[in-house]
Amino acid sequence: MRISIVVGLAAALVAGAASAQDAAGEDLTLLCQGSETFLVPYAGYGYASGAYQARESAQLVVVVEGGKVRVRPPALTLPVYSKRSDDGWYTLSDVAVDKFVIRGNARLSRFDRYKLTVDRRTGAATFGAFTGICNRVADAPGATRF
Repeated sequence: MRISIVVGLAAALVAGAASAQDAAGEDLTLLCQGSETFLVPYAGYGYASGAYQARESAQLVVVVEGGKVRVRPPALTLPVYSKRSDDGWYTLSDVAVDKFVIRGNARLSRFDRYKLTVDRRTGAATFGAFTGICNRVADAPGATRF
C-alpha cells in the first residue's frame, strides 16, 4: 500500500515537471488589452496644486520564444529616460514560464524596474501600471481568428 502511494507521488511529480517543461518550451504571442494609471499634475490658485490619478486604455504585447520572454509595453508605461530598446521590445530577466503563470522582470532605466505577471488560467496581466486581459494571437501568417 505504501509503495503504491510513493510510486503514485513520484509519477505525479514527474508528470508535473514534464508539463512545466512543455509549457516553458511553447512559443506564443499574447496581446493584452487593458488600461494603465498615470499622474496628471495640475496647478491652481495659491497653494492648490498637486496631481490626480487617471486611467487610459493601453495594449501590451508579450512574446515567449524558446524560454525567453519579450514585451512591448504601452508608451505611457515607459519612463522618460528609458534605456534603448530593440524597436520598442524589451527582453525580460529572471523569467519563469510554467503551466499556470508567466513571470519576468524588466529593467527599463537605471531606477525603473517593472515586473510582468500573466496568469495563464484567467489571462490577467500586470506590468508596472498596466493591468489587462491577454489573448493568444495566431502564430501562422495566414491564420484568422474567426
